[in-house]
Amino acid sequence: MFNILYRPRLPNGKHVPLNWSLKLYRWTNIICWPLEDNAPYWCHLFDRFLWFLGFVTFVVHNDAELRYLSVYFNNLDEMLTGVPTYLVLIELHLRAFSLGWRKDDFKRLLKKFYAEIYIEESMNSQLFKKIQRQIWPILTFSLLYFLALNSYIVTGVYVLSTNKRELLYKMIPPVDYKNNFYIFFPLLMSNIWVGFIVTTMMFGEGNTLGILIFNLNGRYIMMREAFNNKVETLLRSNLNSNIVEKYERVLTETLKENIRLNKFAREIQDEFSFRIFVMFSFSAISLCALGFKVYTSPVNSIGYAFWAIGKIQEILAFGQLGSTIISTTDQLSSMYYESKWETIIERSSHSPDNVNLMKLVTLSIVTNRNPFHFTGLNFFNVSLVSVVAILQGAGSYFTFLISLR
Repeated sequence: MFNILYRPRLPNGKHVPLNWSLKLYRWTNIICWPLEDNAPYWCHLFDRFLWFLGFVTFVVHNDAELRYLSVYFNNLDEMLTGVPTYLVLIELHLRAFSLGWRKDDFKRLLKKFYAEIYIEESMNSQLFKKIQRQIWPILTFSLLYFLALNSYIVTGVYVLSTNKRELLYKMIPPVDYKNNFYIFFPLLMSNIWVGFIVTTMMFGEGNTLGILIFNLNGRYIMMREAFNNKVETLLRSNLNSNIVEKYERVLTETLKENIRLNKFAREIQDEFSFRIFVMFSFSAISLCALGFKVYTSPVNSIGYAFWAIGKIQEILAFGQLGSTIISTTDQLSSMYYESKWETIIERSSHSPDNVNLMKLVTLSIVTNRNPFHFTGLNFFNVSLVSVVAILQGAGSYFTFLISLR
């Protein structure tokens, strides 16, 4: 079964080693994870059927949870018990199924990434280890989400073992399930399945985006180091003949690599922009509701506590991703300006070549005059500054709810 699920490969054909969170994402999230190119046609049809079935299941859960919120609208404590899961459900309904609808585009991005951008250990062991360390915060919130999921699974097992008729989330389905096990059991299983889709999407997408951006950032660093080394080698040479031509060749190669990396950065932006917009838009109110629930009922809110801490870790990790790429690309224009082109011109006596070189340097600087920003549908930049604003907003909402209570 797992053989029909897409598994990234390196240029030499070997499979890419995936960390535990991406393995779980690949194995359990059929809504979001693409199939192999050579998967049988019936598998693609079945995949589309599961997408439709999953969409309907989420709609049923949305309806049932909205019923609960409507019934307890005048009871703040009870209503806010259901708000966190409802907000997460809406958020992931938008994120997961928009990705699932066009998962082949996601697969093409992964193929291009592992073919052209991914930094293997044999390529640069020091940078490879640095990227692995940068991924650790993302793995941390992945673990917290996984613990939150486990708390719901344990609750489901407990409910079945004690023969209770309680669902995992605060919801009021349109049918009577308490007196009919054959209705209750599918609802309970759908609760667990929705939990798997939500949780694996949360940490799977975070890990994927982290790997994409940190490796892209590593490529920018490698490009800068290679350019500086080539320029230093050129300057150490005592030969002044054709020095401008040689410098132009180095500069042109670097600029082409720069443009290639910028293009891939825009492809990442196109793929994730909508989902980042949804995630950041829901973050403040979700954190507020989660914090309120943990504050008012800490003993019965262990799952909510894990989820709240994981949510904070998640947006901090995404903010760090954005700030990292902003910082690196912000240095590129300075890299070209400080590339000792004036020394090259001093050592050349051919004026037309010098003029062309200055034009090329100017083009390089202008190409990178603004750092690259990942955005949520161009409404906001993804950075630690945005994260601070979200946390401040969540704190304000939380204080307001406490005052109402």
